[in-house]
Amino acid sequence: MSEFHCSQNDKNFSSQEDFSRQDDALRQENSQEQSPAGIPIPTAVEVVFLEALSGDALRVGLSVSEAHAPERSGTATGRVPAVVYLWGIQAPRPGQPFGAAATEAAGRICGGKRLHVAARSAGPEGRITGSVVAEETGSPGEDTTGKGSAGKGSGGDQDVGRALIRLGLAWQDQRGPSSARLRSLEQKARREEVGLWQRADPIPPWAWRE
Repeated sequence: MSEFHCSQNDKNFSSQEDFSRQDDALRQENSQEQSPAGIPIPTAVEVVFLEALSGDALRVGLSVSEAHAPERSGTATGRVPAVVYLWGIQAPRPGQPFGAAATEAAGRICGGKRLHVAARSAGPEGRITGSVVAEETGSPGEDTTGKGSAGKGSGGDQDVGRALIRLGLAWQDQRGPSSARLRSLEQKARREEVGLWQRADPIPPWAWRE
């Protein structure tokens, strides 16, 4: 299995405000570099959801076995903390209009679910960029592809990024890689005037200043 690598110097944000102040810089670093050698992160991994830092950034726990970090097996949770940035989208920042709604929606979609991350890149300090599918638990035979309407599979699984765009709580990322599917979902949300598209001219997060 091919792997990305992630530094063992984990970044902990004491609040969403701390996260918001550093988010743009961290995104730019992730888009420009592969991380130095450290903890290897598999390209496909199941993680434990801890909290939504924003609509498009999730604090998660990687299992010690997945992170190949036996020296940390004595920790209380047996998990290595990481922040996953949802690939291909950007949500309003905390403090920005609809920022709280996007954060709450991400928490609702991910809460109590198994999260499957298809990692596309990894940066230092426990930062991963990838697509995330929230899988309903206890229902065998579920579709985890996220190809259904608004990123929802037949068994209730959801591609988190697609779901947020469909709800009008995120933009497809215009400053980095995205997909035709995300662009199509955004256009549909615009036409239906849902979420932030209720405003005549919503300001994207990359142009917003508090």
